[in-house]
Amino acid sequence: MENNVKLSQKKRIFVIPLALILSVLLIAGSSSFRFHALTDNLFRDEMTGDTLSMHYILAYPQNYGIPENTAVLPVYSRDSQTASVQELAKTIRHLETIPTVFLPKDSRLLHTLLTDYLTDEVKLQEFAYYSEPLSPSSGIQSQLPILLAEYTFRSGQDVENYLSLLEQIPACLSSIGTYEREKASAGLFMADYSADKVITQCRTIMDPDLIATERHFLDTTFSERLAALTANKVITAAEASAYHKRNHELLSEAVLPAYQSLADTISELKETGHNRQGLSYFPQGREYYTLLLSQTTGSSHSIPELKKMLAARFREDSHAFSELCKAHPDMFASDSGYSFPLTTPEEILTDLSQRMSDDFPTFPPNRKEAPCCTVKNVSESLEDYCSPAFYLTPPIDDFQSNTIYINQKDNPDGLSLYTTLAHEGYPGHLYQTVYHHLYRQAHRQNPTRNLLHYGGYIEGWGYYTEMQSYQYCRELITENNASAELSALYEASRLNRSMQLCLFSLLDIAIHYDGADPEQVSRTLEDMGITDKTIVQNIYEYIVEEPATYPKYYIGYLEILALKEQAKASWGEGFSELRFHQALLDAGPMPFDLLEKCILSEK
Repeated sequence: MENNVKLSQKKRIFVIPLALILSVLLIAGSSSFRFHALTDNLFRDEMTGDTLSMHYILAYPQNYGIPENTAVLPVYSRDSQTASVQELAKTIRHLETIPTVFLPKDSRLLHTLLTDYLTDEVKLQEFAYYSEPLSPSSGIQSQLPILLAEYTFRSGQDVENYLSLLEQIPACLSSIGTYEREKASAGLFMADYSADKVITQCRTIMDPDLIATERHFLDTTFSERLAALTANKVITAAEASAYHKRNHELLSEAVLPAYQSLADTISELKETGHNRQGLSYFPQGREYYTLLLSQTTGSSHSIPELKKMLAARFREDSHAFSELCKAHPDMFASDSGYSFPLTTPEEILTDLSQRMSDDFPTFPPNRKEAPCCTVKNVSESLEDYCSPAFYLTPPIDDFQSNTIYINQKDNPDGLSLYTTLAHEGYPGHLYQTVYHHLYRQAHRQNPTRNLLHYGGYIEGWGYYTEMQSYQYCRELITENNASAELSALYEASRLNRSMQLCLFSLLDIAIHYDGADPEQVSRTLEDMGITDKTIVQNIYEYIVEEPATYPKYYIGYLEILALKEQAKASWGEGFSELRFHQALLDAGPMPFDLLEKCILSEK
């Protein structure tokens, strides 16, 4: 009997752990299955609900289980907005039911990112009429034509989808007009000076004369893309001719009237916007700005902490600038007669890609070849409404062709063109984007992460690499026998650029959170030597119209610098620029508090 009892006990010792293991495996498998099902559905819904966005994320949606459905351009309605918020809340509740302890590392991180991101989105929707889709600098009225002009044609179906999107522009812009009417009713409509800009944009971007004579860039770029398909025998000449005729008809009979109608709507609503100043003058403006600033920059610091960070950096750069001027009193005359050694964008991008090689990792997995890049000029009809330069991100499954736009209105050359292309190209956004795509592809990461946008990380990196490029530029001109004074002048330009964006970031907080008025801003800018009244007014209006934009760049930059100092302290002798940059890129875009945990966990 005694032996039998012991045998029974031994059996139980083995049976219970086995049952536990099986139970854990079942729970883990269920958690992974549920999480992937949720993210797959979320990704698919986002793609099928907005064909234009999908085309810039996926070149071949069928490879992701997304069928070639009818093209869709989203339209706004209060009911659809309410339903969207409810769906977001439902997704968050679903995420909360999935145990993260059993998920793989990448999925755990995505679960955290997705939960926090969607939670912030729901919070922002509490301020439904505080955002501005028609911002004069980045609104849909100026961005839509650029996205259409760069809409890649890989097949006849792409052309059909494109034309279908043109057909839907009237409904899309009309729905935005509805949103603006609701904003006006809520007492939150834009200032008159912003309305005037939007009206002018709508009436000039779709120039009737250019459209009538088929000289508009949406005519010419369409023809160029059709020609490529015809040359590659993807479509016939007869099909191309029919497509060309249909495109012209839609531009004339759908797109142009839609823009004119939107201009009429804004003209009608003009003067209903009673706030010509920052967000703090709206009823819940400070609360909205606080949330917007946090989400946009990815920084977890409070506004008082951010102001302290910015002020400290401004003092540091100002002191360095003064010391440089003392050491090189003749540097401001040193560029007289000097010819910058590189004149074309292609030469500059090649030089940058070579100089960065010691400080930045090769494309994963150990790919040294660079994707091709085309540098284009912004269309003249868009020059007044576009930033000095921008990079159009390619699809995650077709990133060999990249486009950087340069706004010739700003006439960039020499140093300014060099640092601009560093920001947009190498080692900036182009390099950063392609690196992320290759890394995620190699590690088979969930594509849903591409739906999450972290402006502080993205633009912080762009500005960080722009600052880095000043050193490369000084190396370049030194190799071409430039004087020490010219090298000092370029360093002074870097410090001046840094102080300028730092100041504008401080003004952003002052205008939108502290309630600084135009007179206060004007006095601050005058103290910095900016006295031209037109320039001062333009700066003030831009910051009012684009809240949290300057901080997105500069606070993102400061967060990266702070993270670098932490990495130096943590890694000790193991620190290198190369290792830090690789850790930052491998982690990918996310809020900086999570980024710190990801990077500093490496030893």
